Amino acid sequence: MRQKTYHAFTKRAILNRTPNWAKNMFRITFILTSAITIFIAGTNLFSEEIKYESMLGLKALDAVVYGLSKMFGVEIKEEQ
Repeated sequence: MRQKTYHAFTKRAILNRTPNWAKNMFRITFILTSAITIFIAGTNLFSEEIKYESMLGLKALDAVVYGLSKMFGVEIKEEQ
């Protein structure tokens, strides 16, 4: 019988291959935040200060989601 276990925030999770769902989560977030950043940079609806802070926040979100995609959901099958 096989039992599935999940590891997060461990060395084992970092060293193993990132699952497809986590890669897709990062890709979708990256595409959306990039599109929003391009819109914010090109519009005159916001002041320069708001544009700057918004774009920094969106790119910081990219970094956080990328880190989480590497740390969560690694499935390791163990024999019992």
